[in-house]
Amino acid sequence: MVTPNVEERGVMSDRVNGGAIRGANLFHSFQEFNVREGSGIYFSNPQGIENILSRVTGANRSEILGRLGVLGNANLFLINPNGIVFGQNASLDVEGSFVATTANAIRLGETGLFSASEPASGNLLSINPSALFYNVLAKEAAIVNRSQEGLSVRDGRSLLLVGGKVNLESGVIKAPSGRVELGGLDAPGTVAFNKDGNNLGLSFPEGVGRADVLLTKSSSSSNGSEVSVRAGGNGSIAINARNVEISGGSSLRGGIGEGLDLLVLLRGILHSMLPEQSRSNNKEVLLKIVLVLELQAKRGIFSL
Repeated sequence: MVTPNVEERGVMSDRVNGGAIRGANLFHSFQEFNVREGSGIYFSNPQGIENILSRVTGANRSEILGRLGVLGNANLFLINPNGIVFGQNASLDVEGSFVATTANAIRLGETGLFSASEPASGNLLSINPSALFYNVLAKEAAIVNRSQEGLSVRDGRSLLLVGGKVNLESGVIKAPSGRVELGGLDAPGTVAFNKDGNNLGLSFPEGVGRADVLLTKSSSSSNGSEVSVRAGGNGSIAINARNVEISGGSSLRGGIGEGLDLLVLLRGILHSMLPEQSRSNNKEVLLKIVLVLELQAKRGIFSL
C-alpha cells in the first residue's frame, strides 16, 4: 500500500507501507518502480525488520531521479533485471546498507528465493539474503549512476551496485568508513553475500564471465565519477569486473589510515592505465597495476 504526497524529511514523498513479513525480512513487489525528480519514495520500517527487499516484476527499468529512503535502520535491496538508472539529482536516505542489482532473484538460504523475473515461483523465508541469482540476463540491462549529489550511506555501512554492466557517468558514491562494491556478471551464475558486522560484501563465482565497470565523465558535466570511503575509520572499495575503465578525472578515494583497504579486483584489464599496445592479458602488466593501486591506496587516493 502506498500513501502519496506525504512530507518526509523535507521532501514530498510516497510512503510505501504493508508488504509481506517473514521474520526480520519485509518483501515488496512492484510492476514498475520509479522516483520522480524533486520527490521521494520512503519505505516504512516496522519494528524488528532488518532487511527490506523490493523487486520490480515488469518489463521496464527503474529510474531513480529523486530521493529513495527508509524510515528506520533496515538494509534496502532494490532488484530490477531490466536495469536501474540513478539521475543527476538522485539521493539515498538510508540508515542501513543499500544494494541495487539487476539480478533475477535474491536467494534466501538454500531453499528460499525472491524472484523478479519469475515472481510466482518464489519462496519467501525469514532467512537473511544469502546470494544474488542470475539465470537470464536482459540485454542492455545495466546499473547507471549519474548522481552528482551522490548516492551515500551512513558511516560504516555498505553500498553495492551489482549488474550486468555498472556505469558511473560523473556519478558519485560515498560510504564513509564503510564499503563500496561494484561488479556484475555477463553469464548465468550466483554471487554470494558476505556479512561482517554492518558491512555487506560479495563473493563472485569462479569460471563465470564478469561484466564491465566504467567510471567516466559524462558530456554534460565537468567532473569525473567519484567513489569515496573517506572518514576517520576504515573503509574499503572493491571492483570485481571483466574490464575496468577509470577515466575523465574519475577517482577512488579513501581515508589515510592503517585500516584502509582500497582494493580493485581485476578479472581483465584496467584499460585507462595502459597504453593501447599493452592491453592484453599479461600477468606482469596486471601485477604492476595492482602494485600501483596498493601504493596509491596507502596515500588515500587513486585517480585518472
